[in-house]
Amino acid sequence: MARQTWVETIKVATVDGTAIANSTTETVIFPNVTIAANYLEDSRNIEIIAQGKFSTTTGPPTLRFRLRWGGVSGTVIADSGTITTVASVTNAIWEVRLLVQVRSNGATGTVVSIGEAKLYGAAAPTVGSATGAPGIAAMSVGGITAPAATTVDLTADTALSLTATWSAASASNTLTGMNYVIRSNN
Repeated sequence: MARQTWVETIKVATVDGTAIANSTTETVIFPNVTIAANYLEDSRNIEIIAQGKFSTTTGPPTLRFRLRWGGVSGTVIADSGTITTVASVTNAIWEVRLLVQVRSNGATGTVVSIGEAKLYGAAAPTVGSATGAPGIAAMSVGGITAPAATTVDLTADTALSLTATWSAASASNTLTGMNYVIRSNN
């Protein structure tokens, strides 16, 4: 017999996040989302879709996205690695999509996170060509080549944080979160 499932929206953005600019400090893009103690059980997963805009200097700088369990200094459960941006772009689109799957629950629970981060440029893509194609980076705890389970405490209320880090501080290097949805597939 099939298992009955449903989708529950945990959080959506109703306003833009605070712009991350002129900094090389890892910073939370949207306010932390608290996942309730014991909410995540075996086989439950969380789907995260985050989108926004970014601008860059002539550098071009790199940008790195991370998903952390336990706030900005918590355990990394997904990492894009550094992504080289397009130079001198204004208000280009970025997007992060992740699926966090619970493998086991408890104080030493495990999750596997896999997804991708995309950075679009100033030019529209050309079909069949790399011209205007977005920069796409796979995300997992081990980066592109080493996805693995991560041990986290699922028995306490915990902040889930999507962060971004610029490689160079400049008032022109800005990133703003605009759309954000976290859904639980139960």
